[in-house]
Amino acid sequence: MNEYTPQKKRLQLSFLINLIIVIMEIITLAMSASNYGFTLFRFYTEDSNIFALIACSLCAYYSLKCLKGHSSAIPLWVKTAKYMATCCLTVTFVVVVCVLAPTAGPGGYQMMLLQGSMLVHHFLGPVLAFISFVFLEKEPLLPKKYSFYALIPTLIYAVIILILNISHLIVGPYPFLHVYEQPVYITILWCIIIIGGAYIFTILLRHLNHMGTKKSQ
Repeated sequence: MNEYTPQKKRLQLSFLINLIIVIMEIITLAMSASNYGFTLFRFYTEDSNIFALIACSLCAYYSLKCLKGHSSAIPLWVKTAKYMATCCLTVTFVVVVCVLAPTAGPGGYQMMLLQGSMLVHHFLGPVLAFISFVFLEKEPLLPKKYSFYALIPTLIYAVIILILNISHLIVGPYPFLHVYEQPVYITILWCIIIIGGAYIFTILLRHLNHMGTKKSQ
């Protein structure tokens, strides 16, 4: 890949953005670990950002390998990991913007999107991951069935966190998970909305990523 091609330009930008995400995630996850210890894993936000740290590290590494001519494209499994992580971060961003920030009272958006580690975990991380995945990490193409694969992390979190709440082992950590403080049908409705929305995001992100490329088999 000696010539300066659009693919090489995308790889360079992908490497740069993923490296920025990795650096930001390391700093902010250290802050979260200091504040919450091991209990940070109860938050979908923290779990999705840890996943993003791993996926973006892999993406940056393999982008660099491609740029050095050691590989022709990012491996499918690496792009799948980035796809899954980006979908999780998108869920985080949308839930914050549509649910958590509006219910946090005056200044909710500023607090939830711009303060402390939330600047990265709720805003910059999801936005940069979205940009790099949709516009830069085009190859290889993802088969349609991978849209369901990208939903798996959210499903796993939902099952575990609901079991822990029902068992009285934790409360929340999000208001819509307070299963004993709301009617059962409300909990079910929230599950349908969030899981259904997450699945729509997986389909949408895959479609946006494939725009301008040849259709996958």
